Amino acid sequence: MTVTAGALDGVRVLDLTQVMAGPYCTMLLADLGADVIKIESPEGGDQTRTSMGTPRPGSDTPAFHALNRNKRSVTLNLRTDADRAEFFRLVADADVVVENFRPGVTDRLGVGYEAVREVRPDIIYASISGFGQYGPYADRPGYDLIAQGMAGAVSVTGDPDGPPVKCGLPVGDLGAGMLCALSIAAAHVHRLRTGEGQYLETSLYEAVLAMSVWESVEYFAGGEPPQRLGSAHRMSAPYQVVRTKDDHATIAANNQRLWLRLCEALDLQHLADDERFATNTDRMGHRAELIALLEGRLAATSTEECVAQLLDAGVPAGPILDYGQILEHDPHARARGMVEEYDHPVDGRSRVVGFPVKLARTPATLRRHPPVLGEHNGELLGKGPELTADDDAGEGSVTWTRHAVPGTDTYAAHLTLANPDRRNAMTLRMYDQLERACQEIDADPDIRLAVLRGAGGRAFAAGTDIREFRDFASGEDGVAYERRVGLAVDRLAGLRMPVVAAVEGPAVGAGSALASCCDVVLCTPDAVFGAPIGRTLGNCLSPAMMSRLYAGLGRARVLRALLAGRLITATEAYESGFVADIVDPADLDTRLAELTADIARCAPLTLAALKEADRRVLAASAPGHAEDLYARVYGSRDFGEGVAAFLEKRKPRWEGR
Repeated sequence: MTVTAGALDGVRVLDLTQVMAGPYCTMLLADLGADVIKIESPEGGDQTRTSMGTPRPGSDTPAFHALNRNKRSVTLNLRTDADRAEFFRLVADADVVVENFRPGVTDRLGVGYEAVREVRPDIIYASISGFGQYGPYADRPGYDLIAQGMAGAVSVTGDPDGPPVKCGLPVGDLGAGMLCALSIAAAHVHRLRTGEGQYLETSLYEAVLAMSVWESVEYFAGGEPPQRLGSAHRMSAPYQVVRTKDDHATIAANNQRLWLRLCEALDLQHLADDERFATNTDRMGHRAELIALLEGRLAATSTEECVAQLLDAGVPAGPILDYGQILEHDPHARARGMVEEYDHPVDGRSRVVGFPVKLARTPATLRRHPPVLGEHNGELLGKGPELTADDDAGEGSVTWTRHAVPGTDTYAAHLTLANPDRRNAMTLRMYDQLERACQEIDADPDIRLAVLRGAGGRAFAAGTDIREFRDFASGEDGVAYERRVGLAVDRLAGLRMPVVAAVEGPAVGAGSALASCCDVVLCTPDAVFGAPIGRTLGNCLSPAMMSRLYAGLGRARVLRALLAGRLITATEAYESGFVADIVDPADLDTRLAELTADIARCAPLTLAALKEADRRVLAASAPGHAEDLYARVYGSRDFGEGVAAFLEKRKPRWEGR
């Protein structure tokens, strides 16, 4: 038998979705061979990269990986004319667009169905939302829990005498994703026949309601809302979970033939003659009595024995397995290819649940790892490694270039912080560029290490560009700022390869934060470290940065410097072990080249393993979030005064509020 490319090979999908329902839909299409291009915001991308679970620094969450294999990622800010033009350039070669914003958002962004079909008239444009594009609930936010509750699933889930319970699996999200993928495939067939594209939409609410096959039948037939039955079936008995001597088992004797076999297998022939259980209707009417009798019989039988006896008698039965048992040990899951492995440039060898349908001639395949944010910008948008941002996004830039390491067949990535008029002070634009640069570097298998330095030789990074703080209106602005900074800093700290910092002059505030993320720090004698914000500005540091500084400089020295508004000299940093060596400026490039060559000659897996070991040591004391601190400090009058005083070149007048 000849195996060909995926069934949807040649179909290009632009994926504007995030979180679960939309990404699950597009992942199914990608598994079937479609070229799915995930279009993400440059400011962190899909929410699940950081917000669903706790990733290690520099990595995406397992939740993101679970929903985004076989895709490519580009970053576009659709609120800007330039990036919107790039989007429509991609539309010209696309077959499908999928989005799961709230109704109306894509139109406001200028990328709705009508705008897209002006460029590609035969486009298939699919929308997934919480409650659909019209109707009384259309504007409500789309969450699986809410959809399950409003579409009836919660009302029929749980034990009869217990509270309402949501389904253990996110059936609204996953159901909407599956139905949308099916409908996109149907629309594609229609277009192949007629040349016509079309708009289609579905919702979490409708997906859940559409699954209420038995429940709706029960209501239509009897006029009473269905009630909770635990694990029992609405139309058959016995068909549910039962207790055994050591655990539980599932039994599905849902017709008369299987009922009689069950009675014989468990030596309960007298129940077959009991008028209470003569027919399925009788058994449903006396379900509680029936289950009590079955469980009384099975109280002396283990689950393994029960399942074996029933299967031998031709009665459907099974144990209840947890996900550890299934994903680690179940031979059937393995045989069916439901656990697959792939190599990820950041996280290494990883596992994921496989595609559930086996197509003989066009099988679904795992072709691509879940992409790092913007991994395919160069490939699809024509952007090289030198990253750019919108002109109004702030001054300064972060660039990176690929350098061959002499005497080896490997490369080093040279990262440059460049805001020369502000002594390389970091802007939000620079943080965003740094995050994207680290993602691209991590995705390049030929790069063995990275080098970070400031442009111009006068400073590594002299803090943050304070002008960006002028427009802060509340503590929430500070929280949002620190989130974006944290993404970039964590991405740098999480690079799979060693990172060398070459520090010339001040590495203050943001500069110290970036230096603390590097594995080896070389500095010139005029280098200084720390963050005199208590004296000059009135904001605060993140716990993660303080933890890294403690690890390198020592808690006592760091706290003395922070609380007194002092800086730490190069000699102090060397004596504490934060700096590996103090180098004369004339010799810095030579020493850097020697160190780069030494690192590049080492075994790459050892380097990655040592990095991971170091991360684990530091993670043992890793702090939690500090958004309450950010909100308190950035929202204070003192912070506003500190910014004003800094810009006016005067001493601040602190009030303590």
